[in-house]
Parts: sequence; C-alpha cells; structure tokens
Amino acid sequence: MDSYSLGYANIALVKYWGKKSKDPVLPYNPNISLRLDNLLSKTKIEKNDNNIDEFYINDEKQSQEEVDKMIKFISKFTPTNREAITIRSYNTVPTAAGLSSSSSGTMALVLACNEYFKLNKTTKELVEIAKEGSGSSCRSFYKLAAWLEDGSVEELECSLDFGMMVLVVNEDRKKISSRVAMERCVQTSTTFDAWVEKAKGDFVLMKEALKDADFEKIGEITESTSTSTPSFSFLTEESHMAMDIVKELRSKGYKCYFTMDAGPNVKVLYLREDQDKLYEEISKLWKKKIILCME
Repeated sequence: MDSYSLGYANIALVKYWGKKSKDPVLPYNPNISLRLDNLLSKTKIEKNDNNIDEFYINDEKQSQEEVDKMIKFISKFTPTNREAITIRSYNTVPTAAGLSSSSSGTMALVLACNEYFKLNKTTKELVEIAKEGSGSSCRSFYKLAAWLEDGSVEELECSLDFGMMVLVVNEDRKKISSRVAMERCVQTSTTFDAWVEKAKGDFVLMKEALKDADFEKIGEITESTSTSTPSFSFLTEESHMAMDIVKELRSKGYKCYFTMDAGPNVKVLYLREDQDKLYEEISKLWKKKIILCME
C-alpha cells in the first residue's frame, strides 16, 4: 500500500474539558471545532515481513510502549487474526504541543486501517471508532463539527470563510498531557461545574452566531471559552504577549480573535479575506514562528 491516509487537526471554538464517560466516550459539555487543513498527519500501514508490529513517526521508531498503545487501540476494530504490520506516520503537527496532534494522528490511523484491512466503514462509523483513540478526533472528519453530550457528532455549516494561524510559543512536548490535565481539573477544580454550565451556554450562542454568520460574535465567544479553563493553565508569559498582540490589532480595526487549547501556543481566528494583511501586521510584532493553518 503506497498511498497515505490524511488526518487533520482541529481547534475548538467552544471547548470541552474532560469526559464524563469513557465507555461510551462522552464529553462533559457539547463543543464546536474548526478543522485545520494545513495541520495534518499522514499514515500508511504495511505488512511487516519480520512478523513483529512496528510504529514509526517521522521515520523515528517508537518504543514498545507506544507500539502496544497503538495495537491495543486498533485491535478494537480490526481482525484478530491479522498479519504483523508496520504503521508509518508523518506529522506536520508538533506532537503533544497543544496543536491537536492526537486528533490528526488518530484520524489518519483510523482511515489507514479502514483502507488496509478493507473494513469498508462509513464516515459515521469511523467517527465513532476515532473517539476511542482521541475524543476530539471525532470532530476532524468535518470542517465545522459539534460533538454533543450524547456522543454524537454533527456537521455544521457557516457561510463565512474562516482562517486561522498559530503564533508559536513552544513546539516542545507538554510536560503534562491534555488527558491528564483534564482529569486533574475534573477531580480537583472547585469551579468545574460552573465552567461546564458556561460552556453549555456558549455552545448555544456559538451555533446561533455561526448560523447568522456573525463573525464578531463568533470571535467573542471563542475568546471567552479559551480564557476560562478551570484550575489549570498551560500559558506562559509569551502566550500572554501573543494574546496582547491580537487585542492590540483588534483595537486598530482588525477582525481577529485568539483562542487557546491545552498548550502555550496562541491560535488566531480571522476571516480568510483578511489573511494577507493580518499576517503582515502580526509578523511585525511577533518575531517567532507563525503557522498558517488553512489551505
């Protein structure tokens, strides 16, 4: 098999934080995301002639622990009497840096399995499978997606053409994974219940704003959900500097809003028609790496 299956990162405009159930996989609150077509993973599966399962990321052989993790996941939906395989993945997304690498990687892996093992699963079925590997990956199958409290995933529509860029603070692997951070907040935060209720309200408001193509409202909700993660923060001083740049440009009339995920890097939401001039202005103020996320 020479072709690669592609999986995409997504960034939540309305966040979820923690799972209320792992079997089935259910989020505490409904959430909405935007897929980033330039931040992707590609994966292919090949027969392993040495009769051992192997896993490579960007041509780097992974530990047995990582191999076991991948095999445990795919064994849930692939043949039990299969031949040994090699999984080869390539990421344009820095791994575990708060840029949704688990979403893109899981989507690509599920699609690669579907092709290699000739599973012939529908998109809806693949979405359900992907959730078992990474909850947020279920949203990557659609440009705009809502993941609901009952576990279902809806494709959303909006007449606006969004853009997103990342102001890179740090591409290193996080010291604490998103999953661990979520579990810690659920177990220890005294404000978690209030945060969930706010997120549910934001979800309703965001769906209305998307339907009305109200970019100002979309941006305001996006920012408000990114600055209230309960009792835990991945932000650094540079993260706050990047957010201040976005606020400064908005005060000058630029239509742009920031959002955060479980990492220090700042994502900027804008309308695609403004990309060139906004990129030019941000480049004057942000001297580190900038990633354009949309095709």
